[in-house]
Amino acid sequence: MNTLDLIHATPQFNAESIPAKIRAIPALLPPSQREAFRKLPFDRMHNFRDLGGYRTTDNRQLKWGRVYRADKLSSLSDEDQNYILRLGIRQVSDFRSNEERQDAPHKLPTNAGITVNELPITVDAAQIERITAQLHEENVTADDMAHFLVEANREMVERFTPIYKQWLQALLSEDSYPQVFHCTAGKDRTGLGAALLLSILGVPHDTIVQDYLATNTFTAARVDHIVHYVHEKTMHQVNQDVIRTLFTVQEHYLREAFVTIEEEYQDLDNYIETALGFTQVERTALQALLLEPASDV
Repeated sequence: MNTLDLIHATPQFNAESIPAKIRAIPALLPPSQREAFRKLPFDRMHNFRDLGGYRTTDNRQLKWGRVYRADKLSSLSDEDQNYILRLGIRQVSDFRSNEERQDAPHKLPTNAGITVNELPITVDAAQIERITAQLHEENVTADDMAHFLVEANREMVERFTPIYKQWLQALLSEDSYPQVFHCTAGKDRTGLGAALLLSILGVPHDTIVQDYLATNTFTAARVDHIVHYVHEKTMHQVNQDVIRTLFTVQEHYLREAFVTIEEEYQDLDNYIETALGFTQVERTALQALLLEPASDV
């Protein structure tokens, strides 16, 4: 069994499944309790979180329960599917490649009327399955892996800005919500997508970085489990640091994307307007859909 197969075969370590009907929904909780449930309790997803609650530079707040970021939705348990129904998800935007979707198709609740938008961002270094398959053959080091992921962020801006534009422009429609956008691990392609969306809404850069790095906190137990399982099953032949680097994020990955934006478009605001198609009119419209009125926060 190769490393990729071992990663897929890593057993779930979570405790007994919680019935969907009693799982917390942040938007329905008192405001003081919502942050504790930013990462939602799924059995078979490990990075599904609400983007609500973040403050903008003018002290407005993102609405809870409107936009979620996530890892792949291909292994949902029955209770997970029921939870998706309770969340009222109407649209799923999938940044995975066609190959990734074929290998791990969605396992969404049937007859739920959920629209799936296929928005492939085919950056090799961001496709965990593709890069993992090279671990043995090419003796990839942790530094090599980090370099791949830095280059992935540059490539996502250089080659796939039109895909991000297509996704973000669709968010101007009320029919897009509640929505979850995702890739495979929910950290690279999804991480940049979240950063762009939050930037358009006026969220401070420090908060955007905080959201990006939260992947490491929310998936820490799962990553530790995968690292130890693969390390033992391969008789310690696979470098643990390489696996850990593959499944985590570092601030300079995202920084590379923003550096690329500045190189290509002078500054972020110009990129948002000329490349993503968000003039002040569109930005205001999106803010009206996703931010609480100033008087309500």
